[in-house]
Amino acid sequence: MGSNDSHTLSRIGIIGVAPHRFLDVINDERVEKLNLYYFENEKNAYNSIVNCIEKYMPDKKKKFEGFDLPWPTMYNLTLMELSKQKTDGPVMSSEIFSNFPNVFYKFVKDQIACTDVLWIGDNDFDTSFIFATLSSMLGLDYVLSLKETRFVPYAFELEALKRSKFVILPHDGYIDFFKKKYSINLEKKAVFADIDWRSKFVYDFLSNSKVEKLSKKDGKNHVVILSGRVVWNSEESRSQGRYYYVPIIQQLLEEGFVVHLHTKVIIESLDNPVYYEPNPYTELMKKFQGNFLIERPIDLNDVENYKLLMRYDLGLLNSGIGGKDEFNEFEKINVPNRFYEYLHAGVVPISPSGMLQYMESKFSDQVLFFKDVSELRSLLNTIDEGSYKPKNFFADFLQTLLDTNENFL
Repeated sequence: MGSNDSHTLSRIGIIGVAPHRFLDVINDERVEKLNLYYFENEKNAYNSIVNCIEKYMPDKKKKFEGFDLPWPTMYNLTLMELSKQKTDGPVMSSEIFSNFPNVFYKFVKDQIACTDVLWIGDNDFDTSFIFATLSSMLGLDYVLSLKETRFVPYAFELEALKRSKFVILPHDGYIDFFKKKYSINLEKKAVFADIDWRSKFVYDFLSNSKVEKLSKKDGKNHVVILSGRVVWNSEESRSQGRYYYVPIIQQLLEEGFVVHLHTKVIIESLDNPVYYEPNPYTELMKKFQGNFLIERPIDLNDVENYKLLMRYDLGLLNSGIGGKDEFNEFEKINVPNRFYEYLHAGVVPISPSGMLQYMESKFSDQVLFFKDVSELRSLLNTIDEGSYKPKNFFADFLQTLLDTNENFL
């Protein structure tokens, strides 16, 4: 295909945050059709895309079609059933695949295989890598995009990387990461674009919004923290400090910042997911009344809700607390998805230095990194708000995917 040809694009994998970024795919003239195969636990995210298309580009509804794919449920149920019957060792992947119903294979052959680009990703949590391996075994070429990983070997991740036509990684730091993890060199089959880049279409829409900062009303700097969950046990083992924000919140409050914590749940730990009072977060609310607010989560699936986020001045990226080596290895190269949310909403990203090492070396013009909060206070005088804007969008991700696919034909 040439660069001006139309493509049918089939996407299999987690929709994830900011589903409206797929508007950039629908809006691209090179895409004739997007077939989105979503998993049953992402029905709401899928509906969010449908609602966005109907609201913002109803004339392009015919370019989009969704299919409820019974994966990973089918894989997990098959694995569990075979595990009960197996007495002579672990269940092999070939045994699992051979026990899938014929109707599923027919669906893959008749439906999924009929596409110009088969795009699978982005992580092992939804067993996308296993589906990629199955696709390869069925003779299907696929493009793999990969974002979140850990420094713990995982056979299907390695297989998905090796079998892919090419792989889309967020940046070149992943090359060395996988060299150390698997002794595999992806340089010849890797291109770079971040699956978390946000929608150009939505950004242009929001740029016309007139939203007043809260700081204009009270003269204080307002910091937002977006976190699906937070914990108050500093010793909890599962997330290893990633969701433990108590120290950094206290430091910000003591320096006179107003902190808004938007979260779905506050628990003791992921090991003991219970809520009770008093806890360190409620104690901070009492001590710093009016300056520390625990807010409802912002549903950014709804484009209009970005206007709530746009009220804040600064957005915290990281708690500043590390964990075990395998966790820190990924944090060194990680670009948190909330980084793009903040830029999308005109909020200046901030982070304690030392954790997000790749970002410190490559994004110093888009993030305020600080050694301590008193230093952050002085750094505020250096802010050029014109610098804290997105440099890339999901439209760029799509262009990378389509251009590279044509080169690999």
